[in-house]
Amino acid sequence: MNREDLAANIENMTIGLDDTFKFHCTQCGLCCINREDIILSPMDIYKMSKELGLTPTKFFAKYCETYIGDTSRMPIIRLQPVGDEMRCPLLKNHKCSVHKVKPSVCALYPLGRYIAIEKGDYSEEGVGKSEVKYLLQPIDCGDDSQTHTVREWLADFDIKLEDEAFIRWHQTIAKVSTTIKELEKKWDMITMMQIWFVTRVFLYERYDTEDPFMPQFEENAGIVINMLDDIPRLKELFEDAGRP
Repeated sequence: MNREDLAANIENMTIGLDDTFKFHCTQCGLCCINREDIILSPMDIYKMSKELGLTPTKFFAKYCETYIGDTSRMPIIRLQPVGDEMRCPLLKNHKCSVHKVKPSVCALYPLGRYIAIEKGDYSEEGVGKSEVKYLLQPIDCGDDSQTHTVREWLADFDIKLEDEAFIRWHQTIAKVSTTIKELEKKWDMITMMQIWFVTRVFLYERYDTEDPFMPQFEENAGIVINMLDDIPRLKELFEDAGRP
């Protein structure tokens, strides 16, 4: 389902925490092919890098690609599909090689989650006050031999109802996206490419997987937000981000 169809049907697809749905994963691998939409958060990259014994930068170089979001104008990171069948690069012998820490969009499937913005307030404060809701996606694989509630499904995959990382990430997106859109009106493409590069490195890659994620994320998000408010510092950060 594309974004336009999702947006048009999101209310009908929304499901409550104690509502039930039928789904049983048969490990057929069908949900891991023909995929160009496995979008990653910084937390996803951090967890998978740690699982595979890679730095986030090396994980990104090996498995990911980036593009600038049409709406957000931010760097978006996704798993880079492989081969004619566009399979997930982490699919090995028809099984997920990072099953325990797979991306949240994969762990949630066939559910999805979104933030219901109140009164169209897409500010950082507005996102923080908004409710996280869940939806049931169209199911094209597995079978319906098991019944789950949303609450049980989240618990099975250790996804917290009060997910601090999810909320803080979307607050950061709201802040950074708004600022970048304004900067695009003022700056040339070379400067914007530097801005996007630094934003990507500091938000997605600048983590030590031996240390807790959230304090590092807060530091990195702060650096990016301050950088966007102080473009003359861009050259210094650009050079710092490019160091190994």
